[in-house]
Order: sequence, then structure tokens, then C-alpha cells
Amino acid sequence: MSKLLGTCFGIGLLPGPAGTYASALAAALLWPARGLGAPWWAVAVAAAAACALSLYAGRNAQQVFGSKDPRPFVLDEVAGMLIAGLAAWTPWSLCPATTLAGVFLWFRLTDVIKPPPVRQLERLPGAWGILMDDVAAGLLALALAIPSLVVWNGVEAWLRGP
Repeated sequence: MSKLLGTCFGIGLLPGPAGTYASALAAALLWPARGLGAPWWAVAVAAAAACALSLYAGRNAQQVFGSKDPRPFVLDEVAGMLIAGLAAWTPWSLCPATTLAGVFLWFRLTDVIKPPPVRQLERLPGAWGILMDDVAAGLLALALAIPSLVVWNGVEAWLRGP
């Protein structure tokens, strides 16, 4: 069961950038959730649940997959993307689809580059190290998305003119 959860029902076993696939799936699920009027706190609960499941599934992931932060284990990316996706529920998100596309890019960038403190959190032991770098990348992407949205809205308003 842990392997099934950790790989998000096999997404992590696909060839290519499995973390990107899992992040894209999370973003794709957030878009209709936003459109259907799901409240922001429901996304926060989903992110917390993904974190808890990631800790549960990650207990043995290092032994099962044979590495500190196993490539097939992508539930942590889903958790991070859900956190970053909260940007679509801010007042600055005028177009949720555009916001989620931008947040997806910010999340993947911060998850791949791992600026401080993201990389340091990866050093935590066991499942905590697998999860917390993605949580930090999600929070950082959320923090970067908000000023990006403000600037984007300003540019868009300027281009429309008076």
C-alpha cells in the first residue's frame, strides 16, 4: 500500500520526469476544484492529508526504492503543489488557470533548484527529508506567486489602458 500511495498509483513509475507529472496532475485537479467553488481551506486540508500520507508511505520508501529521496516517490510533489496552488484562491488570482500554470512553473523551479532552505530540509531523516523539501518548495512557490500575480495584473491593466 505504501508503494502504491508513494508513487501516486504508479505515476512515479512512468519514464521521464515523474515529479513533474505528479505536480501537473495536482495542478490539473486544482483547476476544476477552483472553478467548482471549492473553498481554500479544502485545498489546505487536502495538502495536509497529502503530507500525512507522504509521511506514512515514506516510512519505508528509502529501503524499498534504495535512495534517500527516491525518484518514484512523488506524493511529496503532490503535497508541495497543493500548497503552492493555494495562490489560485488569493484575491490577486483573476484567472485561476493562468495562476495555476504560473504556480506550477514556480513550484517546479524551486523544487529542482532547491534554494535555501529547501535543500537543507532534504537532509532531515527518513520520510521527513523526503517530504519537507517539497513542502518548503511549495511555500516558496506560493510566496513567489503572489507578487508575480500583482505585477501580472498591473501589466495587464496597463496594456488595456484607461
